Amino acid sequence: MEFRILGPLEVAIDGAPVSIGGPKPRVLLAGLLLRPGAVVSTDRLVAAVWGDAPPNDPLGALRAYVSRLRAVLAPLQHGERLRYQAPGYVLAVADDELDATDFARLVTEARDRASVGAHGHAVELFDAALALWRGDPLAEFDCAQLNADITRLEDLRLDASEDRIEAMLQLGRGHEVVTELDALVRRFPERERLAAQLMRALYGSGRQAEALAVYRDLRRRLVDELGVEPSEAVRTVHRQLLEHDPTLVPAREPATNLPRPTTVFVGRDEEMRRISTLMRDARLVTLTGVGGVGKSRMALEVVAALDRSRFPDGVWLCEFDPLADGSPVSHVVATALRVRQRHGSTIEQSVIEYMRSRKLLLVLDNCEHVLDASARLAADVLAKCPGVVVLATSRELLGVHGEQVWRVPPLCVEDATTLFALRARTTQPDFPSDPETDGTVADICRRLDGLPLAIELAAARMRVMSAPELAQRLDDARLLTGRSRTVRPRHQSLVSAIDWSYRLLSEPEQQMFARQSVLPGGADLAAVHAVCAEPRASETETLDLLTALVDKSMVVATSSPGGTRYRVLETLRAYGRQRLPDSGPLARRHAEHFVDLAERAARGVQGPDERLWVERALPDVDNFRAAFEWALADRDIDLALRLVASLPEVLQVRIGYEAAAWAERALEVAPEDHPLFVAGVGAAARGAWFLGDFARARGLAARAGARVPAAGTARSGYPADVAADVALYEGDVDTALRYYESQVALARRDADPIRLSWTLYYVAICEAVRRTPERGLRAAGECLRVAEAIANPTATSMAHYALGLVLKKSDPRRALALFDEAASRASYVHNYWWQGVALMEAAATRAIHDDVAAAAGAFVDVLDHWDRTGDRTQQWLNLRYIIRLLVRLDAEQEALMLHHYLMAVGKVSPLRDHQAGGLLDGPDGPRSRAAAALGSAMPAVHAVRLARTRLSRAC
Repeated sequence: MEFRILGPLEVAIDGAPVSIGGPKPRVLLAGLLLRPGAVVSTDRLVAAVWGDAPPNDPLGALRAYVSRLRAVLAPLQHGERLRYQAPGYVLAVADDELDATDFARLVTEARDRASVGAHGHAVELFDAALALWRGDPLAEFDCAQLNADITRLEDLRLDASEDRIEAMLQLGRGHEVVTELDALVRRFPERERLAAQLMRALYGSGRQAEALAVYRDLRRRLVDELGVEPSEAVRTVHRQLLEHDPTLVPAREPATNLPRPTTVFVGRDEEMRRISTLMRDARLVTLTGVGGVGKSRMALEVVAALDRSRFPDGVWLCEFDPLADGSPVSHVVATALRVRQRHGSTIEQSVIEYMRSRKLLLVLDNCEHVLDASARLAADVLAKCPGVVVLATSRELLGVHGEQVWRVPPLCVEDATTLFALRARTTQPDFPSDPETDGTVADICRRLDGLPLAIELAAARMRVMSAPELAQRLDDARLLTGRSRTVRPRHQSLVSAIDWSYRLLSEPEQQMFARQSVLPGGADLAAVHAVCAEPRASETETLDLLTALVDKSMVVATSSPGGTRYRVLETLRAYGRQRLPDSGPLARRHAEHFVDLAERAARGVQGPDERLWVERALPDVDNFRAAFEWALADRDIDLALRLVASLPEVLQVRIGYEAAAWAERALEVAPEDHPLFVAGVGAAARGAWFLGDFARARGLAARAGARVPAAGTARSGYPADVAADVALYEGDVDTALRYYESQVALARRDADPIRLSWTLYYVAICEAVRRTPERGLRAAGECLRVAEAIANPTATSMAHYALGLVLKKSDPRRALALFDEAASRASYVHNYWWQGVALMEAAATRAIHDDVAAAAGAFVDVLDHWDRTGDRTQQWLNLRYIIRLLVRLDAEQEALMLHHYLMAVGKVSPLRDHQAGGLLDGPDGPRSRAAAALGSAMPAVHAVRLARTRLSRAC
């Protein structure tokens, strides 16, 4: 049973709403739920239900309503749900039945994590707690007897919000909570802790003047209205602001994409200690062992116990499960690191270049089926990235010089029986612990060779049989102890365990399990239903089958921003593929579904629900890749072009340019008269433009001739737009401006607001680049109005950026606010390219008109942003801004070295000849040092490293 009081009163049984009746039984239940498990006096309940006008027989009337409640509330497993206990009534509520109890538990756990410095985990727990709130608690009731308890709940919510914000500040993420804090301070103007937090958040965002204004407003209010000064804690923050105390902006925790384990890890303490020791002395450690022995989980536990300060640039998990045998691994690594392919480099070279100057830990999981590619990557890392440590898991060693190998053994009997019992109790909470049962379980674990996966699969069966029955079934079927001349004994045991679990499934469950093997990386319910279900089955029937498979440990359900996803572990997925007699029809269903999803997402990201569609589509990159490869292999050019024409706005500005390469491959075999040929050209050309390969972008765009794609095409996928952007970046601004002005007229004629906002944006940008920003004000203003009318986050981000750019010189403070807003809106929808240009212009504006130290810190973030995304064109522009800032900081030597790096690659430097000429000739001067550096590596690597080092000292 579920009781919800963190919002309007709701009651449900197994998810179905329960009708409690009219206002009086509802207020009676609310009064009991506010004090669950405690005696609530009849006097208090009568006053809550009837107020000052009770009936002639209030106790009798109360008993009648109590009787009605008993009739609709589900009984407890043991004891009464609602009982009389003098002087009133007690409502028994289990720990997991009341949302307020769940809220209190999560908040307590969050505060415990925060108290030991685990602020990232604390934020996750606070978010989960606050997500339980659906509005004001029990807002439908207004009686004095309940108001005090309702106010207490509201205070707990506010306290939790403050604690969450504090954890965000400790993580160095104050810029993310400025808007939330500003609203809270306005709502609770005398709450000093909120004001102090807003001051710190604003300061950490480079907005010191606004932070000081918050203090002045608070002090004026307290003195004028209450006659008191702010507390010592608030005054301390004020002093720190004035003194630029560095402790106001904590160092950020190293980033990571490691999942948080959902089950207890059993045993292996000594092994973990020894592996950790190996990782202190070696830069490549490989955990090997048979399938199902627990290599992946062991790696995650070892990493979780390491000192993360050794890896200031993060700990990154790269899962190779979804890759086909022999596939390249670099795209997976690039996605994990959020690195994009750089101009003039392969994706492999881009990944290595990004890691070359960083200190991070790379976890390469499940390398055995991509062994050669994994070994090449590991060898390159060891040779070229001295600050990177690699922890790999594989059934075979990688065979790389310097590799340290640790063979993960099966669990000992004691740990194996503990694991079995823990997993059994997840489905059978009263699983017994007695000498007879423990002995039987130990025997089962021995015969399963101590393999964790086999043990977990077997333990899942405890919901339907006892341990002796399981042991007997193993004897009879001999499924877990079969022998093979060609398969190692322990591997044979695992295959038998899977086979045995598979045979215990019903026929529909077996069919659903096998069909899910065509979904690399898993999928959501809609995709599983579309691809794997019987033609006439309902989605509810598919969910029932998935629930059964999750219960039986054959499918894993995980939560993501886009909803729950269902995934078959790779070992089980390989087994499932063997159970499919013909996967061809399923592969077509798979491709058609994900092409349809890509098309719907392409439309969705141009509307107000952009974030929803992004978070729905991004987890399916592996499925998009599989769909494209199948379509191309089956010569279904229409399906391939539909996919690549849909992905520029969905993937390219968010995770990289792999899909642009798909578009080029599709164009090689597509007929030029295909309706989507031009959109495919636009997708390929835009990818080349993002990588800074302007010659290729221009050549690809020319393949479209004078043709334009159909209305609704991704805004960044018009071939002629790409050609105009190349002209703009190469200095031919007038050509780009004339083109976009003509496109504005066409967009107005066609009543296409998304196209209109895009073209108006570029008109404003061209005017700003021509140094006539006042002429771009009208276009920027209209762009913002159009974007806000369609409520698309990326469009509004672009519009804020355009308006900021044309106001940058005349109204820098307003421009700065516009850039910050643009970056925030782009970040909200994971649009990292638009976020990057907004962050860069904000940093440049701060460098001229704001706090120089804050600008230096902002530029460090922008350096890392473009280094990660691989956009070399934007990075060179960023370095021009940094040179100007270094001159202001009297860092002339570093500025001159960056000047020479720009000149070496044919880029324009902001330094004039007379500025750069003074220190060119000495044997140890900047030119000589730059030339020496350029002889050993690409200029970008040295330039970024030098800029980051010097700016870090400045901030």
